[in-house]
Amino acid sequence: MNELAKKNIECLAEKMKDIEEGIVNYVNKNGNQDKTVYIDRSANEELILAKEKEGRIWYLNSRYDVQYAAKVLADAQGEIHYRNIFILCGLGNGMYLQELLKRLGDENIVIAYEPDPEVFVSLIENVDMTESFGDRRVLVFAEGINTNTFSQYFGIIFRYELIDLSKFIIAPNYGRLYAEQIQEFHDMCWREANMLQGEKNTLADIGYEMADNVIANLWNMSKHSTVNELAEYFENAGVDTENVPFLIVSAGPSLDKNIEDVRAAKGHAFVVAVDSAIRKMLEYNIMPDMIVTVDSHKPLVLFEDERVKHIPMVVCGQSRQEVYRQHKAKMFVFTEDEFVLYFYRHFGHDIAPLRTGGSVANNAFSLALLLGFKKIILVGQDLAFTNNKKHASNVYEESGISEEDSYKYTYVTDINGEQILTFRNFAMYKDWFEGVIRDNEDVKVLNATEGGANIKGAENCTLKEAIARWCNVSFNASIINNVPDVFADEEITSVYDYIVEMHDRCDELNKSFNEEIKNYMRLKELIAEGKTGGSAFNSVMKKIQKFNDMANREPLVHLISMYSSKNEHEALEGLYEEKKSADREAMTAADKGIALLEGYKQGCELTKQAFGKLIDSIEAEA
Repeated sequence: MNELAKKNIECLAEKMKDIEEGIVNYVNKNGNQDKTVYIDRSANEELILAKEKEGRIWYLNSRYDVQYAAKVLADAQGEIHYRNIFILCGLGNGMYLQELLKRLGDENIVIAYEPDPEVFVSLIENVDMTESFGDRRVLVFAEGINTNTFSQYFGIIFRYELIDLSKFIIAPNYGRLYAEQIQEFHDMCWREANMLQGEKNTLADIGYEMADNVIANLWNMSKHSTVNELAEYFENAGVDTENVPFLIVSAGPSLDKNIEDVRAAKGHAFVVAVDSAIRKMLEYNIMPDMIVTVDSHKPLVLFEDERVKHIPMVVCGQSRQEVYRQHKAKMFVFTEDEFVLYFYRHFGHDIAPLRTGGSVANNAFSLALLLGFKKIILVGQDLAFTNNKKHASNVYEESGISEEDSYKYTYVTDINGEQILTFRNFAMYKDWFEGVIRDNEDVKVLNATEGGANIKGAENCTLKEAIARWCNVSFNASIINNVPDVFADEEITSVYDYIVEMHDRCDELNKSFNEEIKNYMRLKELIAEGKTGGSAFNSVMKKIQKFNDMANREPLVHLISMYSSKNEHEALEGLYEEKKSADREAMTAADKGIALLEGYKQGCELTKQAFGKLIDSIEAEA
């Protein structure tokens, strides 16, 4: 790559750290292939890009007046709301992005997607994109380069109240050339949006419970390992992750037919059960090598068998605190929570997230990828109502399929090509699997469920066939008991001090919330008096911005917002729905800001109480 490309990459890498590696990998892999993208000049001598496909040359910019065509596309977006998010499909020579940015405000965001990696490389090698790429409002994704990192950024870009304000733009000729790629990116955006909506709804419903678990689990977390230590240990111990398969046992209804076959994989695969499959496995006296549990409200009946307490377990901060307290075997922590991430990093330790589509089986799949396994077998992963059942027997006491719940259902294609009924969220889990399988071409997946939904990218087979093909190398899972704990003994006292510090910090934050409410009240007075341009108004706005900057940096605010998530949901709902005058919009924002802060005050008190309860239990244990 030339110097201009390096300059463009350096600019992008400042905010998207994985993109440089993706570009280098693509160039190294495809550098010697015949080119299908060419550089040309328009009638007014502007650089343009062209794509050869099926014997025809397609221009990705106007052949006559590039800037005028780009202006037309940008102007076609009409009136722009100050919180619109634009998804631009097709970069061409970069001018579409440049013209769009000229029309946007500071709060707008552009997700620029290039469906052709060869076009993207040609662009960065021939056009100085540093101004557009360096714009803080812009994130860039190129197919085959970094789209596999999209979900990491999506939750930062979007809030649930902004989903309806997003606009999808397809650059000229891109719809004809890259319809399939653009449709898939579109679907990925809305899958992520739906998952985000689901997460926000979950927070509104059980955020209190999740925050309670995070705080209650901090002390026990510090006495165990993280998935990072597990991954490092596997690498140093030379575990043959190329040939030993990672077998995920889920609790779909088809598990009833092949549960006995799981036994044959023991000692030749890393057998990992999701929490809902434990009872079924233990009913057949099959001990998984590891359990994964995530949900903050998972029924405790799943863990009541005494044997469960002696099986190594992967957990997160939000996992049920009762499970943490009663467990006697090794535990490996991952993070789904900003506060937990901050907690570990405060002490100089790192902790990985495990990507998920909303299902614990998704987390287990991400664990397999983190540990470096190249062969993954899925069992009990129906993701549909096989034989009109939702789960395997002896998992949950659950109701059957009902007309009353029909709004929760949809249809997907099963492994035989027929339509099968499923939950809408199950369909989302399936979509997640398909996306991750597509993004990890070096990983092979066998779907040995023997029923349920078809998962694109996974090869369907029986469990007996999967074991015969892949379970041919010995694997001693007991080595995971040798993984060191993350905190040294001398650090544990510091963990206690940190917990006390967080308890006391709640009082300071509560004072800040009260001061911020006063700022918003003063803001409302100034708006009502029509004094929105003077020094007093600017002074109040600076104070509000200073508070917002503090809140964004403060780890405790994340916990507090979990406790007050229902208030937050209600306060932000409808904030950007209608176009209002600047004064009316500012007044609405101030009212909702006050409502949000009142919720934070309540959440702050609950956070303090939870830390106090934890401190009491630690001192009672001493």
